[in-house]
Amino acid sequence: MTTAFQITFRPILILCKCIGLIHISFTVEPTGFLVQSRTLTFDVFLEIARMVVLLIFTYLYVHQFKQDWFVLQILHIFKFWIIIIAARLSTKWIIRFINGIIEFDRKTIPLSTNLVTPQRSWTKKHWNTIFISLFGYFIGLKILYYYCLPIHLENIVVLTTHAIFSIPFVMDYAVTVSSCFFLQNLYVRFQMLNDIWNCLPADLEATSGQWTHIKIVDLMENTRLLHSELCDLLKMFTLGYGPLLLGLFTTSYINLIIGFYFIVNSEVFPNFHSTKSNWVRLLPLIVHVQIVTFLMSIIVFVSSINEKRLKMISYLRLYRISNLHLDKKRQIKMFLNQISVCDSDQISAFGFFNINLNLVTSILVLLVSGIITLIQMKDHPMMLKLNNDTKSFLSQ
Repeated sequence: MTTAFQITFRPILILCKCIGLIHISFTVEPTGFLVQSRTLTFDVFLEIARMVVLLIFTYLYVHQFKQDWFVLQILHIFKFWIIIIAARLSTKWIIRFINGIIEFDRKTIPLSTNLVTPQRSWTKKHWNTIFISLFGYFIGLKILYYYCLPIHLENIVVLTTHAIFSIPFVMDYAVTVSSCFFLQNLYVRFQMLNDIWNCLPADLEATSGQWTHIKIVDLMENTRLLHSELCDLLKMFTLGYGPLLLGLFTTSYINLIIGFYFIVNSEVFPNFHSTKSNWVRLLPLIVHVQIVTFLMSIIVFVSSINEKRLKMISYLRLYRISNLHLDKKRQIKMFLNQISVCDSDQISAFGFFNINLNLVTSILVLLVSGIITLIQMKDHPMMLKLNNDTKSFLSQ
């Protein structure tokens, strides 16, 4: 049975395979789960070939200006490869997370069929609109980048290396779109459990012809078990996407702090033709607004999940446990204990920091302090070398 998640997930699967976040050998079986293909030897050969091609593109990107090495080039390459390596190390957890969502949906089909709950999931049309819009924006920003900077695209190889490693970073789009897709699906499923709980009668009292004592207790237990399973999926997401988010947030912070320093220190940008000068100065601002937007999208989705995950507590505390039957009282107590335990399991960047709204304040403080430090050190030989290095890189 094909679920809505499996239909909307296909573009994400193709994107993750193309960019290297998911191994090529994993395919969708008739059962609907992601498993390694039986032609494993051929898939391993394709995977090795892709890595070799990416290494060749990396070498060409580094040495495209003869033997000169530039700091920005190294940062761009580091951003790309750190996420590729992180994805390789956590592939097992990413696959388990995806299969876990598929299995969870199949368990909830009987509940959603018997109970009247609103449809929360975004349709395939909505997701396709988002994907196409982001792809169009990416292409437009790339064209603007090529227009502003005098890049000599001599052949398809040079074009490909710049498409992979130069701004706007393709890896930012892949990680942000895929993580937001999975986070939104987790949010929808926590909201669905809240909707299912709202279907229970007031005060959990049996009603003639519809709700019996056994049905109420069964639904309470099923909801509790499904809530526990969703919390386990959150852990799998952290284990799978945590390293990728750590790489994304860390490299984005480095790009932001250096980029804002260059915007303040306007003499870094070389003087191009007058018709392009305004776009040249506007381009870094657009790129950094995009980085902030991507990071905020992930943070907002995670915060929404935490809110829905803990909303169940407000429902459970409304009941007068002393007046309830022993079976119902036991289910509520078990549910409260379960939620209190799961509260400590936050979505994090591989355990280095939790992703929530408090992270926004931390990033702002670090950005301001970092930019002020760089401005104060602008006459330091290291900073002067960075300025000259960047000027040379942009002019070439």
